[in-house]
Amino acid sequence: MDDSIDGKTLAKPHTKTTRAEPAEDMLSWVISGKLARGSRPGYAGEHGQLVSQATVDAWIEETRAFGIRSIICLLGDDQLHLYQQLPVDLISYYIGAGFEVGHISTRDHQQPPLSPNDLEKIWMAYRRLAKPVLVHCSAGIDRTGSAVEYIRQQ
Repeated sequence: MDDSIDGKTLAKPHTKTTRAEPAEDMLSWVISGKLARGSRPGYAGEHGQLVSQATVDAWIEETRAFGIRSIICLLGDDQLHLYQQLPVDLISYYIGAGFEVGHISTRDHQQPPLSPNDLEKIWMAYRRLAKPVLVHCSAGIDRTGSAVEYIRQQ
């Protein structure tokens, strides 16, 4: 998964996953100090399990500890419902935790992963948000990969 420029690994989100490729669970720099990529809080594969507030809080703490100031969330409504244990929706929770947030609702398992319209919205969000920015979808692979590659090419 590491197609970052400097390959510096940030951290592993707190998950209960036992996948054979732990590198997929890590946040990493794409553009050092400006753009990072990773998976959503509590990602544990395609199981669609509800995510606890404690898991989201741990993810937020780690993300903040690495200096991330903003988040571009690419989760669609079909995935945001996994955060119903939070007192508010996930996007509001990020804002309440002090992050600037851009939310571009996208569906998983699409080909291509993001439409040209989605990519332009992501670019506009990235330009306006405080750096460094973390981009995440669910696993942090397809949609996130397309988004960060688009940002790098601009």
